[in-house]
Amino acid sequence: MVVLALLRWQWRTLRSLGAALLAGAVGGGGAPSALLLATLCLWPFSAGLVASASPPPTAPPLPSLASLLQRVRAGLPGLPSPPRAVRDTMDALLDLATSAASPTQAMSRAMQIMPPLNEDVTSADILRAYGYPAETHFLWTEDGYRLQLNRVAPPSGGGRRQPLLLAHGMQTASPCFLLTGKEKSLATMLYDAGYDVWLLNYRGTHYSTGHRNLSVNSEEFWKFSFHEHGVYDNPAVIDFVLERTGFPSLVYVSHSMGSTSFMIMASMRPEYNDKILAAHLMAPAGPLHHHRSPFVGVLQGLNNVTTALLDRLRLHHTMSLVYRLFRRLGSMLHSVPGVGALLYAFTYTIVGYNPQAEYYELPYFWNTIPSGGSWGEVLHYEQNAGRGVQGFRRYDHGRKRNVEMYGSAVPPLYELSNIRAPVHLYLAHNDVLCADKDMEYLRSQFRNLASVQYAPDPKFNHMDFFAARTADRQVYLPMLKQMRRDADAPSPPADGGATADNALPDEDEA
Repeated sequence: MVVLALLRWQWRTLRSLGAALLAGAVGGGGAPSALLLATLCLWPFSAGLVASASPPPTAPPLPSLASLLQRVRAGLPGLPSPPRAVRDTMDALLDLATSAASPTQAMSRAMQIMPPLNEDVTSADILRAYGYPAETHFLWTEDGYRLQLNRVAPPSGGGRRQPLLLAHGMQTASPCFLLTGKEKSLATMLYDAGYDVWLLNYRGTHYSTGHRNLSVNSEEFWKFSFHEHGVYDNPAVIDFVLERTGFPSLVYVSHSMGSTSFMIMASMRPEYNDKILAAHLMAPAGPLHHHRSPFVGVLQGLNNVTTALLDRLRLHHTMSLVYRLFRRLGSMLHSVPGVGALLYAFTYTIVGYNPQAEYYELPYFWNTIPSGGSWGEVLHYEQNAGRGVQGFRRYDHGRKRNVEMYGSAVPPLYELSNIRAPVHLYLAHNDVLCADKDMEYLRSQFRNLASVQYAPDPKFNHMDFFAARTADRQVYLPMLKQMRRDADAPSPPADGGATADNALPDEDEA
């Protein structure tokens, strides 16, 4: 009954939050339908549990997924009815929502009946479309995961280039560094500045779902967080790049979870500090104690019950399906009159409000984002968002398991003072996830903090670091200037960048 009560509270909170946020954002009615996508993301927790229980006398009945879909299928009040393709898809979703035997089956069937979407677009594909040479590599981590690694290949005869590794954030993958076009994307700008650019895809993303022994459909495959990215994925990729290029160290550039993973690697495997020439960390999520995200606040209250449900119902594998369903729905609905505004309003509850955002209109956005991941990534962040928790801690497995793993009921802090590599921070005042006070904590822990820069635009938020059309002026150009001030930064090459003529074939290092 406690679980059911919390799930009912979850829905009422989201419903109230959505109504409050969206009443001013879009005006008029339709607010109850606004959090359809958020509800779908959380639906696996409540499907099959709430439906079989009678609500307490004081609680309003929970709307079913079918009723939510029915509202969208009928159209939002005051707005035109959805196009026929949307209505037909919603009709099919209504059928499966009431007949599926499990959330997993429902989401899988939903994908089959939705309009097709090319979800196999890779960084190499985008690079070639921009006229840049691209390679694809595969490598294995120490614990058996197979990662895809992309490279903007140096031109033949152009001399050796300093290797640089780009590490993405949660829910994204390496294509996020190519979304804003040929001239303004971080990956191409770094290449044109003279770097040998490599782009990693963490385990669990759409591009890295292989394992030596585990099936991607198994529960065990998905039991990881960004801790494993730092302890296993980053070291494997760094060793691969350095072996291939013959350099003793590389430049590390990251956003959000990629920055989190760097901090974990450099603190828990300190020998890798010697392999980092410099680390440029954008929006370095870690301790989130002072976050201002309403959505994170809601999830934070559900952390313990969510963990129990994932284990009890064996739902660890569902995150990939949730992200794919979100991607399909977003690509189908974002252009429907009014729905795009609702989707942006939901996004702002997570990353911060920016009225100039154009994320969902970017080419390749819906082909590549969300890109997969695990529930463990989400839960680990939520564990470090508690107001009563201090510092940046390892994963909380529960009291009994913590004692077995750590020798303490409370997970230990990451020893950030072990980070010896030069660190440059790139922050934003409107980043509601990486609050100023939490960034001050990180700054106090780094032994070799080289610089701190804030985006000049006061509206610049957490997502803008990779998806804003102004990110080149706000962050990337200042970053390049900082790199050039470093003694070992290369000068722009004489070849002037890439052409389609020097593209290289893919390489599979499996």
